[in-house]
Amino acid sequence: MDPKQPARLTRFASVIAAGLAGLSCAAAIAQTTATPATPAEPATPAAQGMPAAPATPAMPATAASPAGGQGVPPGMTQIQPPKDPLVERREARQKAAAEYKAKKKAAKGEYKDEVGAAKQERKVENKAADAAAKQEMAPPKQ
Repeated sequence: MDPKQPARLTRFASVIAAGLAGLSCAAAIAQTTATPATPAEPATPAAQGMPAAPATPAMPATAASPAGGQGVPPGMTQIQPPKDPLVERREARQKAAAEYKAKKKAAKGEYKDEVGAAKQERKVENKAADAAAKQEMAPPKQ
């Protein structure tokens, strides 16, 4: 026999044992995190002959608590982690773009008002000039 054979056998056996241990741990975790089965008969106070009392939650949910369910205990403040520089730059650019669009829209509105007023002035001036030209071209009254 080869003297290296027993070493390979023990290495192979240890790999198999580690794999089985991992699987058994995974199975144990899966069993503990599974939801409990619902009983056939509901255990309500009314069914047991006791008066029904309003259900109160063990911990009331607040609107300020994050969606992940990890709330900050009362009396403590939550510190926000520093933002990524790329995220800060993106938000700054979005803010600048929004300000630019608002200024551009306001300037465009002012420009349209000025153009409309200029058109009205020109119409009035053209009508006055047409009336004056018609009077000059009209034959003199005798």
